[in-house]
Amino acid sequence: MRSVRTVTFAVLAVGGALVHPPPAAGQSGPPSIDERARAANSLLSLALPGAGQLRKGQARGWAYLAAEAVAWGFWVERRHRGAELRDRYRDLAWERGRIQSTTRVDASFGYYETLTKWTRSGAFDTDATRDGVQPETDPATFNGSIWSLARGLFLAGNASADERDPGWDRALSYYRERAYDDRFLWDWSQAPGAQQEFADVIDASDERFRQATNVLGVVLANHLISGADAFLSGRAGDAIASLRLHPVETEAGRWLLTGRVGGLP
Repeated sequence: MRSVRTVTFAVLAVGGALVHPPPAAGQSGPPSIDERARAANSLLSLALPGAGQLRKGQARGWAYLAAEAVAWGFWVERRHRGAELRDRYRDLAWERGRIQSTTRVDASFGYYETLTKWTRSGAFDTDATRDGVQPETDPATFNGSIWSLARGLFLAGNASADERDPGWDRALSYYRERAYDDRFLWDWSQAPGAQQEFADVIDASDERFRQATNVLGVVLANHLISGADAFLSGRAGDAIASLRLHPVETEAGRWLLTGRVGGLP
């Protein structure tokens, strides 16, 4: 929903500029009635694409409204499908990959992404009969790799270090913060092909959410173009206003909005 708020804030910011436009060159005093009406129409189209045009009897307002409806419909559909696929990969992980020793607890996306890269989690505590946590030592597992990294950072890589070593507590704290405990252990080795299927569903879910985010750019552009169109149309009177989007070759992938009123350059 953060991207929806971004679109809303952008529209409100531009709307504020239209409601309080800078005075024209040589003008002093408050804006004229025509200028206020033009600003109101622009703000109306900015808030609801096409509304300002329809208020002035311009049929192209329907095109802006249609584009808005189609874009939001696509956004809802992509978000819904992405959520369905998210539920599917979580179910797949639980049913095929996770070690079901406790009640199911779903985790953040980072956890599921880890499941696509590691076949086994390894144990969290390799000896539950002893006090404290006895870390996994197999570096071929995810938890084992975390303990190997912790040893390198705090125990100089000493595999024979124990609780008497001064860096042991820090290494163990590092391990406990980053390794997955018994609620989240997994092992794909007994389900050939399931891990790849799981990864494919994650990719499909990500793609749907990415498409939903991208369409918000279309929504924002539709608001801005409609608002600018209404402003230019009001400024030109009965003249024809046209707007064009020109791509600018930059690393940020920016778009430049330009307008043309009647025969003006």
